[in-house]
Amino acid sequence: MLGANEIIRELEQSGFYARFLPISALDQVREHYDSLLARGPDTSWMKGTIENFRKHQPPKLDFEPKSIIVIAQPSVGGTLVLNRGGEAVKIPTPPNCVTVTPPERWIENVLPGVSQGWQLAHTKGLSLKLLAALSGLGQYGRNNICYVGDWGSYVLLHACYTDIPWDGPVCTELRMAACENCGACRKACPTKAIGETQVIDASRCLAHANNGRGRIPRWVPKGAHHALVECLRCQACCPQNPPADFSHSLELDGAETKRLLSRSKKMPEDLAQKFKQFGMGSWNMAVLKRNARLAVQAKEA
Repeated sequence: MLGANEIIRELEQSGFYARFLPISALDQVREHYDSLLARGPDTSWMKGTIENFRKHQPPKLDFEPKSIIVIAQPSVGGTLVLNRGGEAVKIPTPPNCVTVTPPERWIENVLPGVSQGWQLAHTKGLSLKLLAALSGLGQYGRNNICYVGDWGSYVLLHACYTDIPWDGPVCTELRMAACENCGACRKACPTKAIGETQVIDASRCLAHANNGRGRIPRWVPKGAHHALVECLRCQACCPQNPPADFSHSLELDGAETKRLLSRSKKMPEDLAQKFKQFGMGSWNMAVLKRNARLAVQAKEA
């Protein structure tokens, strides 16, 4: 069986970054949440996250966990191309939100081979961003998004409990020093969710509003809408990010565009199938339909 450092090297050769955390790091996770509650200006949005964490602690597993492996892989975005009167209207989909990775590159199909002989189980109730920062795999930006090496924030994160021995240190520098004198994301945030401190007001984040199934809150400026889901403003302007890849695209003709942008909440079945093939089958179709309409309205205002 391969040891922890050997597994890290094997995964890196396969195009992933990986780090281990001792299972005792769960104490630091708890302390981190407690400190956020103590210093955040409005942390009511954190209650659900913390309750979910507590619900799954200690983890109920068929083996005794000794470590947590945290893994990152690069992610690409996508572009929805609509036809409006013969003109192309492009709406981006942020990296991490569209599935374009072929099955042979899924970590679920790669990790069992390099960790053969050890036991693994996906983590539950744990922030992948926080695990990545504690392990040293990544760091938080001012925008509360995790950055990993030269991939920046355009990454997919994974984590598993393991019985692999690991007694390495837990990182304490969770945030990028580059953010201290940079206010690019704060200035670009369309809803002013990012303030002077590095504790954002997530309750006012456009990504949360765009991903919900209900009405968009009144405080969201109409011109803020620009992405099919979530928000790209704070990542697109960030000097710590490489240029994002949006070459993966879904193009709709004029008739399909008109049906997508109609006021009906129900996504036509043929368009729903196209979005699933595009890699957005896990998203609520009514949300995609609403957000596409709002993004077009913002562009044409």
